[in-house]
Amino acid sequence: MTHVLPRLLAVTPAEAADTFVGAENGPADKRAYGGHLAAQAFAAAGETLHPGLAPTSLHVQFLRGGDAGAPVHYEVQRVYDGRTTASRRVLARQDGRLLVTATASFVLPAAGPEHGEKPSAIEDPESLPRTGPIGPAPSLPLDEIDIRSVDDRSTGDFRRRLWWRVTVPLPNDPMLHAGAAVYVTDIYGIDPVLQVHGHSMIDRSHHTATTDSSVWFHRPIRADGWNLLESKSPAAARGRGVMTGRLFDADGTLTATLVQEGLAVPRS
Repeated sequence: MTHVLPRLLAVTPAEAADTFVGAENGPADKRAYGGHLAAQAFAAAGETLHPGLAPTSLHVQFLRGGDAGAPVHYEVQRVYDGRTTASRRVLARQDGRLLVTATASFVLPAAGPEHGEKPSAIEDPESLPRTGPIGPAPSLPLDEIDIRSVDDRSTGDFRRRLWWRVTVPLPNDPMLHAGAAVYVTDIYGIDPVLQVHGHSMIDRSHHTATTDSSVWFHRPIRADGWNLLESKSPAAARGRGVMTGRLFDADGTLTATLVQEGLAVPRS
């Protein structure tokens, strides 16, 4: 049986060196999902690495919307290759139009101090209803991703706890599992900005779009086990808002830190 998600997270080599093509991710003439573009840019960078390096950061700037029904071409620039670190810049284009720029950093893991914050609350995800995303998500194969979301205002502030896991087999490739996290955690990432004010991305009260996204990877991620994304919005002004997120494994160990900035402008 062929599964959709592994294909969406992968890229294939193109004719020129360090260029790749990523498969389409949704219906034609629909807006491309930003998490898909980010995950494929991340995968393209990973294809140019020496073995043994692990991802440490990914920074993505979304410049234009793309067509979900058309493939995307990725050009990787080898910015730096050192003994223990590497840096890559990725340009994503569709029909010659630049959609996304991304930078990714990789490191040879080493021993050092270790600590990590804990989630504000943790529950058994199996006890929660399978909610899916907070709204329609035609670009996500939801029969292959289990999403269960809890919105918490008990402290007076809005905080979302989004549990997720991939339910189809994935190869034992750390880059692929990290890419799956990039793919899933972008879904409605800017929504906490609106939730602070009693709105949501699905009530169409605001024009919204992610403009910048950053992920710092602290530990290996297993996308085929339960993961908890806890997110909130610390600030919004001038038509932009910021979401901060912490990604934990099922035991409450912090595996990644996320920050997204997005457009949030009331519809006239």
